[in-house]
Amino acid sequence: MKNIILTMLATLVVAGCGGSDGDNTIVSDVGSGADSVPISVDVSKPPTEVPPSDDDLQACMAIESVKLTDLAGNIVEWTTRSMTNPEEMSSQQCIPQDSSIPVDSDGYPKFIVIDLYDITGVDLVHLISEQLVPVGEYVSMSLSILQGEYGDFLDTPYSYVGSLVDKQKMEIVDELTFDGLNINIDVPETFTMAFDFRSMIQMVEGAYYLKNEGLRLVKNALSGGIFGDINTGSCPSNDDAYVYLYESDSEQYGDLGSEYTPVMTAKVTEDNQYTMSYVPEGHYDVVLVCDGLKDAPDQIDLDIDLDGDAAKYTDQHVESGEQKYLPL
Repeated sequence: MKNIILTMLATLVVAGCGGSDGDNTIVSDVGSGADSVPISVDVSKPPTEVPPSDDDLQACMAIESVKLTDLAGNIVEWTTRSMTNPEEMSSQQCIPQDSSIPVDSDGYPKFIVIDLYDITGVDLVHLISEQLVPVGEYVSMSLSILQGEYGDFLDTPYSYVGSLVDKQKMEIVDELTFDGLNINIDVPETFTMAFDFRSMIQMVEGAYYLKNEGLRLVKNALSGGIFGDINTGSCPSNDDAYVYLYESDSEQYGDLGSEYTPVMTAKVTEDNQYTMSYVPEGHYDVVLVCDGLKDAPDQIDLDIDLDGDAAKYTDQHVESGEQKYLPL
C-alpha cells in the first residue's frame, strides 16, 4: 500500500509532459515561472494488520494516470510520461514472468502496477521533494485504474487480488477520487497522504472491490495526532480492539460499512497502545471498539459496541502540531 500512496504523490507533483484528452485538460508541463510553486509530500506508513493476513496474497493495481481538477473545472493529468524511470516503479511480482507492461507509441509504459500488500516496495520518495505544481485551488483528485489482461497463459488481469496462481479480477467501484478537496497551492507547502486500508479493499459477494474510503490528503501545517494507552480492563481482550475516530458533529457512530463511517481507525497494539497520525485540525470523538476486528467493511450494522459502555472521549480539539494523549 505504501507503493500506491507514493506513486499517487509522485505523479501528483512531478513536472513533465503529458497528453490532452479534452478542452479542459491541461498538459502537465510545469515551468519554473511565477505560476508554479514547490511542494513536498510525506507518506504515512500503512498499518501492518491489513486483512486478510496472508503472506502470499497480492493486491495489484494498474495506475494509468492521476487527474487534478481545479475550481474552474480545468483538469491537470499526469501519466507515466511525467515520471522518472517509470519502468522501475512497478511491483515486479504483479507482472507475469512471460509478460511485460505494454508500451505506447513512444515507448512509455501504459501504466505502472503496484502491489498494495507490498509495503516495502519501490522507493519513490526522492520524486516527491520540492517539485513544482501550478498555482491554483484544487477541489478534486482522481486516480485512474486500468482494467485489462496481459494475455499470458493464465490471462492475468492488470488489476487483481489473489495469490500467484489464483488471481481474481479487482473491480473498481468508482474512479478513486478525493472529493471535496480545498487545497489552495500558492506558496511552498508540505502535505501528507494517509489512508485506512481496512476501508479501501472490500469483499462483496465473493468479489473484491476497491473503494474511495480511507484515502486522505492532509496539509501538515494544519494537522496533529492522537495517541494513548488502553487499560487492560477496558475490554475482555485487547487482541481484537481498535480505536475509532469520528468528527464531533457526526449524527451517530457507525461501522466501516455504514453511512457514518469513522474518519480513521487504529489497531490496538500488543503493548496496549494506539496511534493516529496526521489528524486534520478539528473536533473529534474517540471511541474504543473492543471487537473491531469483526468490523468487516462490506457488512453494515454488526453487533459491535460503538454507543454502549466502551471507553470514549467526546469533543476533543486537535490543534495543528499537537500530539494529544488520550488514554482509554
